[in-house]
Amino acid sequence: KNSFKATVDRSKHKKEVKSRPICICVCHDEHRVAILVSDRAGGIPFDVGDKIWSYLYGACAKSSDCHAVAGASPLGGYGVGLPLSRLYARYLGGKLHVTSYPGYGTQAHLLLPRIAVEQVERLPSTNI
Repeated sequence: KNSFKATVDRSKHKKEVKSRPICICVCHDEHRVAILVSDRAGGIPFDVGDKIWSYLYGACAKSSDCHAVAGASPLGGYGVGLPLSRLYARYLGGKLHVTSYPGYGTQAHLLLPRIAVEQVERLPSTNI
């Protein structure tokens, strides 16, 4: 979502959006799945750094000019997406990294272990 929003926000008109592609690449082997999302929406400034991983550090959290979008999550833009995504990636045994090139764009790398088809979640006994 961040790549799409940044691309639209940075583009001055609809034709410019087409000149800023968002690329999504999904690769896998027997053990892992890798997902790469890259954009050319100007990147994240160097001085922001690791603040992107802080809860409530987002576009709407820092400004008063955010407008609600019909159908959007009420938490959209308030800085919970990246921290929660990284938390879920770690919970699932994976990693989430973001690399930004200020003035150019951003890449998000998600690496997750593959789940075997026959894998079954074992629930604890409910004997009380």
